[in-house]
Amino acid sequence: MIGKDAHEYQDFLTLHKAQLAHAGIPEHYYRTVYEKIELEKYDSGDYMMMLTDGVNWEVQSTTTIESGDANTIFLVDHCWTFHAEQVKKALRGIPGLAQRMSSLTGVGYPDGDGYESEEETGLEELIEKLTEKIWDLAETYTIQKDDEKVTVCYMMDELGSRISHSETPNMKMAPFFHITKQFAVTLMWPIEDEIPPETSITRDITLGETDGGKRAARLAIFRDNIEIDTGDLRMGEVEKLNPYTMYGRKDQTLPDDAPDDAEHPASLRVMSATPADPIKVFTDLKFMAEALTDPLFKVVNSDKDADFISSSDIFDKFKEFYEEHPTKIINQFPNENVVCCKDLLLKVARRSMIPDEDRERSDELIIERLNSESKSWAEDMHPWWFPIGFDLVNELPVFVRNYLEREAAGLDNSWIIKPWNLSRGRGTYVTSNLAMIVKLDYTSPKVVQKYIEDPVLFYRGDVGRVKFDVRYVILLKSVKPLKIFKYNVFWLRFANKPFALDEFDEYEKHFTVMNYSETAELKQIGDLEFMEMFEQQYPDHPWEGIDRRICEMIKECFTSASCLPPPRGMAHSAQSRAIYALDMMLKWNEDKTEMVPQLLECNFNPDNQRACKYHPNFYNHCLKALLSDVDISEIPVTEIS
Repeated sequence: MIGKDAHEYQDFLTLHKAQLAHAGIPEHYYRTVYEKIELEKYDSGDYMMMLTDGVNWEVQSTTTIESGDANTIFLVDHCWTFHAEQVKKALRGIPGLAQRMSSLTGVGYPDGDGYESEEETGLEELIEKLTEKIWDLAETYTIQKDDEKVTVCYMMDELGSRISHSETPNMKMAPFFHITKQFAVTLMWPIEDEIPPETSITRDITLGETDGGKRAARLAIFRDNIEIDTGDLRMGEVEKLNPYTMYGRKDQTLPDDAPDDAEHPASLRVMSATPADPIKVFTDLKFMAEALTDPLFKVVNSDKDADFISSSDIFDKFKEFYEEHPTKIINQFPNENVVCCKDLLLKVARRSMIPDEDRERSDELIIERLNSESKSWAEDMHPWWFPIGFDLVNELPVFVRNYLEREAAGLDNSWIIKPWNLSRGRGTYVTSNLAMIVKLDYTSPKVVQKYIEDPVLFYRGDVGRVKFDVRYVILLKSVKPLKIFKYNVFWLRFANKPFALDEFDEYEKHFTVMNYSETAELKQIGDLEFMEMFEQQYPDHPWEGIDRRICEMIKECFTSASCLPPPRGMAHSAQSRAIYALDMMLKWNEDKTEMVPQLLECNFNPDNQRACKYHPNFYNHCLKALLSDVDISEIPVTEIS
């Protein structure tokens, strides 16, 4: 008998009770879930059946289903589990998968008489259609893997996939991940007291969303079958979720009455340093410690002994830092996440479009613009240096409205989805599929930005014309007054396949981060060689002019980031210095006469190993600019503030 050992069931509850409760599953079903999973008992067929008229499907009850009956929670199998970027690979490589997905989605049904064979449709053509269509039915959940959450996508079996949507559903469904068995299943249970025989089984495909705007946005996936009122696709007067404090973000403590910079003990200490009395540096990065060879610096093994601390961990206690260590400096500014987190960087970019006198009301004014009836409302609220974007946690409805407006106007609708705070392209996808964007939004906080459809390309003799991006290293010495340097060497990253607005799952065509892949080629060209080659390819666009525009962009960004106090902006601290990496691309303006830099992201504590490898004095130069009063003409940095 399953469960005769009470300890096994209690172990199950210990691991899974929180998950069951979060899904809203009534407690009287818990034991049944445990037993059905142990027995692999998929018994929904004893209570319901699938019906079709040859075109449409319906799941119908065959007997009375009572919510008080502990046995009426059902396991629904996942017939396909996949990662979003591997759809085509799986459809090509798993025998029979494309045919089963064809049957499930209806793709390939010419007249309702059965789906076409591979020979009639062509397998590749079928796969292209399926790649778009499966997102109407696909669902998602997240699992923790190492230090990050990973999005897992799945298709329910025929019964689960064919349960219809209703505004008054009689069933609820939720994915369930069995931790010890390491597998997932969907649980389905009645939310009406009694479902009579011959009743259509329905669910809410918005997963119970109660916000009117978000509900309309999620139903827009099915706009061909469900009438959508685009008037519902609006923001409320105030955001329901505060992005400055959600997901573990905390207010940072600041000193109450710190001295001016010139009199601050930390400034006095580093400015008095000499090779005989060097600046003591502690870093948790081995390659940085090895690169600090200038006699002005001495690497120490403990932050307690340091004048300057370079830490990879997020720091937030600046008040305590001043009170306990007034002579020390750390490599972070208070509230710098407004530029390092992608959703807040989006706010900073939009804020730059608000007149100075109105910036205190910028969040309110931005919501007004999001709800504007202007035909160019989305373009009007983003600066020239930042792609149109939306925070999907708070702005899903207005993103969907923009998507539908672009669709109606016949404009390109390719978008890039990014997690709020991951780097190296992790969790990032390019797609023109609205359903895919909305479904991926269910799993973790993301932004979506208009994919740069007309990027400036670089000709690689071995490949052709490819995407590339540029990384500038920025040294922030002061927030008030704003004092920023750029390191005069910059870095390039290249795609490995010729660019085109297709095959968005082809990583080496649409992405440039290759240095963390074991299989992809890492193309390396130094900045001086690149500039020479670039100006040969584009003789009317000298890099000097592009660099000038990039510096304008950087200044505008950090001015906007520091114009409001925390938590909406960065704060000044005499005990702070920072090194950031800004990644950007170039795009053409409408008439292709100008190359316009586009800021992609700003990285805190960037991976500078490549910089140290090819420029051994990189950290010596950076720290001299940040910590000393050295004549910057003697080192390769330029002030841009």
